[in-house]
Amino acid sequence: MHEILKKGKFHIDCYKEYYRNRNCYVCQQKIPVNAEGIRKFSEHPFWKEKYCPIHDEDGTAKCCSCERLEPRGTNYVMLGDFRWLCIECMGSAVMDTNEVQPLHFEIREFFEGLFLKVDKEFALLLVEKQALNKAEEEEKIDYHRAAVTRGLCMSEEQIVPSIIKGPRMGPDNQLITDIVTESQRVSGFEVTGILIIYGLPRLLTGYILAHEMMHAWLRLNGYKNLKLELEEGLCQALGLRWLESQTFASTDAAAAAAVASSSSFSSSTAPPAAITSKKSDDWSIFEKKLVEFCMNQIKEDDSPVYGLGFKQVYEMMVSNNYNIKDTLKDIVSASNATPDSTV
Repeated sequence: MHEILKKGKFHIDCYKEYYRNRNCYVCQQKIPVNAEGIRKFSEHPFWKEKYCPIHDEDGTAKCCSCERLEPRGTNYVMLGDFRWLCIECMGSAVMDTNEVQPLHFEIREFFEGLFLKVDKEFALLLVEKQALNKAEEEEKIDYHRAAVTRGLCMSEEQIVPSIIKGPRMGPDNQLITDIVTESQRVSGFEVTGILIIYGLPRLLTGYILAHEMMHAWLRLNGYKNLKLELEEGLCQALGLRWLESQTFASTDAAAAAAVASSSSFSSSTAPPAAITSKKSDDWSIFEKKLVEFCMNQIKEDDSPVYGLGFKQVYEMMVSNNYNIKDTLKDIVSASNATPDSTV
């Protein structure tokens, strides 16, 4: 909660800022002043949009991707599982299992570029929120309850309703919500498949997939007893690394390699991560802000498992010159766990 005094002297710039802050981002009305002459407002920590505090409680739609509230006069779309999506996030949303496969291949190339090749083939399915929650229960995972579950690396055999045809935008920005699902059996040993909630933008979907793919790599390489917050922190670090790779994506491999070697995590003498097909210069202004938002969410998270775990792992990475394999050795040592296979 923030405050602006009703009366008083201002510098010119402060006065402009004061008047700019008077109007609510959501309802476009003046933010009301209380009996003490104080104008109280809420503000998103990243987007810095100021709004009346009542909109946090009055049912105003909030985008499940970027977290922005719906301004009056715009139309957020409701997905089939009752999540809201803003029009900007909808523009690059990945809606079904077929659509996500190119991103799946890209993430595998990204891991191979870091000498973390995932050899095993397993299913990657986009699902509705209810199917993801059910699969989480089947996996007997309970530490996600403090956060919204958006992805899951599975090790149990399950039958999962995969979305094979997702919703599409129709005329006048109306969402056609006819979803076609198909039950698929996922089975295997260490990793049976990865589930990701449908309808998120490509950047957010890719970050979640990179996070879950790191879980898969750890399981497939025998790392089964790592300290929970350190494993989640490492997976967050790989998600961040993929997002960073998107900010310098380029068709110029030499330029991308130079940036990668100077700013990203390394694995001994690993080459830079795979170059993505879409240059960041081709992104919309919103996409450029969205990737910043996703990275900020990881860095500023203060949750006990994901947030503090990431900060611990990041400190290890700094001390190990951003070498993933050396960092993993420190994680194993801190976890008092010995992998079944030597990496």
